Amino acid sequence: MTTITLPELPSEILCNIALHIPSAYGITRLAQTCRRIYKIIAAEESWLFRAFIQDKFPAIQTPPFWKDAACALTSRSRAVDRLGIVGRFVILPETITRIGIQRETRRDNPTMGYRPPIDSYEAWNGGSWADKKEVLAWGAGEKLLMRTKQSGKHQRNNWVLFNDVNEPSSHDDILGLHLLEPEHGKEIDTENVIFGRRQGDIRHIALSIADATYDDKKIFRTQGLELNETDLINGSTSIMCAQFLQGSTALYHTDTDEQDVQPFAWIRPERSSRGRKSKLLSSSRIAVATMDGKDSLVISRISPDGLFPEQTIRVSSLDVESKMGHYTCQAISAIEPLNYHPLAGSPGDVFLAAWGDRTVRLHDLRSPRAYEGTYEDPTDDNFIYSVRAFGHDRFLIGSGGNALIKLFDLRCTSYSYLEARGPQAAAPSNAPIEHNQGQYPSKDFNIFLSAQPPPSFNRHITSRPTRMGSYSYRGPIYSMSTPSPSSPTVYTGIAGGLIRLDFASTDDLTGPVKEWYDCNLDLGFDAEMKPADESSLITVAGYERPDPDDLTTTSKLRKQHGSWNLRLKDAHRGAETGWDRRWEALEKPGAWRRQDG
Repeated sequence: MTTITLPELPSEILCNIALHIPSAYGITRLAQTCRRIYKIIAAEESWLFRAFIQDKFPAIQTPPFWKDAACALTSRSRAVDRLGIVGRFVILPETITRIGIQRETRRDNPTMGYRPPIDSYEAWNGGSWADKKEVLAWGAGEKLLMRTKQSGKHQRNNWVLFNDVNEPSSHDDILGLHLLEPEHGKEIDTENVIFGRRQGDIRHIALSIADATYDDKKIFRTQGLELNETDLINGSTSIMCAQFLQGSTALYHTDTDEQDVQPFAWIRPERSSRGRKSKLLSSSRIAVATMDGKDSLVISRISPDGLFPEQTIRVSSLDVESKMGHYTCQAISAIEPLNYHPLAGSPGDVFLAAWGDRTVRLHDLRSPRAYEGTYEDPTDDNFIYSVRAFGHDRFLIGSGGNALIKLFDLRCTSYSYLEARGPQAAAPSNAPIEHNQGQYPSKDFNIFLSAQPPPSFNRHITSRPTRMGSYSYRGPIYSMSTPSPSSPTVYTGIAGGLIRLDFASTDDLTGPVKEWYDCNLDLGFDAEMKPADESSLITVAGYERPDPDDLTTTSKLRKQHGSWNLRLKDAHRGAETGWDRRWEALEKPGAWRRQDG
């Protein structure tokens, strides 16, 4: 029998072998086998890595820099599995471009820091993965703060502070903020922003960074109602919804040519009801929490002819009898659509909802069931303030206390949308989610962001209290934003400012190919792993959550090393246990303690 060695195989067979390799690193190692295989892999590199991304990250859209995209996505996935987290406060620079009113006179004396609504995006504008622009904006009380950062060949970093209120009070606080991304036909160095103030003033403005000027583009009429929050979603038509304090919801077309924009539809409760929640699931579907014991969540279809109720999820269908005496289940606090995830079918079909019993439920409108799965934390019963999808298989929860971020794995569920589909539903194009089959087990983890802000944390925000700088933050996580589905960064809004979380492994950022990560991820560190900008690093702490049915396990607090210069045995321990090597080792277990890495 003639034996054929690997280098002698036809190129078509070698490419098929490469398609079954589970990691980008494995494809690279295959190419290093011999010169012939290297030439074959190099010739088919773009096709192979594109197929790899579509197979391993089927819901994430990236620009066609396939090899770099595969490296960036696998690096983030590995960092999430290993809990490689870098935390830092977002600090405004000493010099900042001011647009609008330069000085204001405060009309009241707020006792708390502002609650920042956040939005961000990144867009590729060059010939490589590194050539991209990231824009971050948030509402700082009555002010709007923005940073535009260009990476790659033409690096630059601009900060803008916008204010158009002479005598601000808490009624002028920005409660809703949305960046319009480049596909809206924006000019270079001009950012279009829609923001709404508590008093009911919702506007679209264009900020010219180069000229330090702004133009009013549109005004959205609110009939004098006080604003609670806003939501915006892009699709065939861009739609914004505004939730008002009294309970009403208004819907607007944002791509209209009119400067004075009236709502094209209203959702009004039978009686005034504070605490109602509205969320656009897609450009043609909206979910509204009614705060009614019978009809808690109503999903309606948006059409040119108006709104038409499509489905109702009632409290009685949620199996919460054991919790009804302790919590108000119909008080939905956050809704997050999963339109860009492997679970999704048509836009708006699948979403997460944080109900008042402190449980996040996965809902699929194609299914005859009220919900498909539940996610809860047995160690923390604070109200849920925010929910954010992250990557292709995780989501984050912002707790109402203890500066706590909770990481959940969407793969760790028996739910499959192929089983959930109704009898007449069309089959989605994406493959179903599989259980976590990685090298390390998934970690259900809670992350404490309770660090002491630096003295410069509230720089330029002189009309707000600065007492926060004297103690570690213990409050809620009000909001979260990720620049893109492929980004390793999550911006989290706390009282008085932002904390930035980057999911990146220590051995990637400091290892032999750190130049690639520094260039393509551009997380902003110098050679000594210190922030190149004025942000301030924090030492993150956290603990693994026990299973909700586990009533005996005691969670043990883990803390990060403050230094990046770690001993060799720490690196080996990280490889053995699956933890990022910045996490300190737990105490050695005693006779009564369980063994832990």
